[in-house]
Amino acid sequence: MANLKDYNYKQGEVIDVQAEFGVKKISDTKYVGVKPLVKPAPYVKGIFGGNLAGQALLVAMKSSPEGFTPHSLHSYFLLSGSEETPIEWDVTIISNGNSFCNRSIKAIQFGKVIYIANISLTKKNSYREAMQKHEEYYTNIQQKGKDGDVDDDDDDDDDVDERAPPKPFVFQTPYHEQFKKHDISKLPVSDMESTLLLYYKVTPEFMSRKDSKDEEKVNVADRRLNAFARWGIDNEGGYNQPLTNIDKPFQFVGLANISDGLFLGTLTRILRTEDLDMHKHKDTYVGLSLDHVLYFHDDDFDVTKWMGFSYKCTRFAHNRVVFEGEIYNDKGVQVASLVQEGLVKISDDLLKDAKL
Repeated sequence: MANLKDYNYKQGEVIDVQAEFGVKKISDTKYVGVKPLVKPAPYVKGIFGGNLAGQALLVAMKSSPEGFTPHSLHSYFLLSGSEETPIEWDVTIISNGNSFCNRSIKAIQFGKVIYIANISLTKKNSYREAMQKHEEYYTNIQQKGKDGDVDDDDDDDDDVDERAPPKPFVFQTPYHEQFKKHDISKLPVSDMESTLLLYYKVTPEFMSRKDSKDEEKVNVADRRLNAFARWGIDNEGGYNQPLTNIDKPFQFVGLANISDGLFLGTLTRILRTEDLDMHKHKDTYVGLSLDHVLYFHDDDFDVTKWMGFSYKCTRFAHNRVVFEGEIYNDKGVQVASLVQEGLVKISDDLLKDAKL
């Protein structure tokens, strides 16, 4: 893909993400993109789905009360989007609650709906904040006891428990061993999707069938590919694509971009019919996204740092393929899950050689 390096963005050029992917408010239920969204490559029919999902999340946040951030997105790609004109966004306000609110959002071009998304937002999506409130509450109780400020006649422990912020209880899909096995600083950077501001670090097991022979002992639906991904890059591995103006809403925009990259193009690697070449797109099959689902488990992430991206293909039938995956922050904490169904066409020669 080296010949496409400057297709959308020039190396070394600072990209203001709010100028690139932002929206302008027309009314409480109408928004429009600041500029058109981009295609991954000139030969691709439509704009990048991750940009659509990211801009939909941004519209949902801008149309919601202050303090709400997304916890889930359920969306469908209906028509190919054009890179010639900005997206118009139509918002239906479904509900506004104390802890949750919901928006139904349509992306419109040339009078036609090309993408729809139902997005739920919440005020409670931070483990760090929940733990801090829990610890501060009991620290204050202990301090009052030391200072003699506790009322000895107040023995109603139930009242204390009701007021006390609970200690957060969590578990997650384990951080894959391949992430721990390799020194990330020594892995090469891939610019396979730099036209979308996406950069990757992949392991030898990700690329090569020879380095991942153990997969053939595993059912195809349980084979898992693992990579590191980030939005933009700062003078690493010979690449420099710095991003600026990434506030909290645009962290979600960036994560949506990361969540829609890479995996559809790796299906034949999961089927073990080909090794991967991260410098070019596959010409042995074509694929496009039909829908995209994202769950945000925590807002403690930075898309400009290397994030773990782990996924598997759980079903293939009727030329439709389902991927399920997890995204981890740079500390190994699972911050998002994804599900996507895609439409794919693979040559019979490749399919007959698939290792199932």
